[in-house]
Amino acid sequence: MTKNFVSKIRENPYIITTFILGLFILLMLIGNITETKTTEKNEDEILCSVISGTPAWVMDGKILKYGVVIPENKSIDLVGAGLIPDKIKFLYNPECSACEMQINYFKEQGTWDAYVKEGLTIDCSKY
Repeated sequence: MTKNFVSKIRENPYIITTFILGLFILLMLIGNITETKTTEKNEDEILCSVISGTPAWVMDGKILKYGVVIPENKSIDLVGAGLIPDKIKFLYNPECSACEMQINYFKEQGTWDAYVKEGLTIDCSKY
């Protein structure tokens, strides 16, 4: 069997070349998949690096607005009705007084925990 395999390779050297090329392509695909996962994990870091201040509101990687958002009508469920369904991220820094005011508003409304569970709150002091 070994003799037959070696003779096939000697007759057609492209078998090894094809095998090596296939292995190379497989390794490149694995590397690309790994790189994509790493990029997704660093999206929050990228967002925090491009904003000019906090609090910031981001949707689909685009900065929507800076500053505190507190509706005049306090009965409006800002988080449940607008922020979570639209996947709007809240970028904040715990040392920022405006951020603290916004977080306190969400806590008073009882929606802060839901917003955090959705993964839409980003603490930029970690990056």
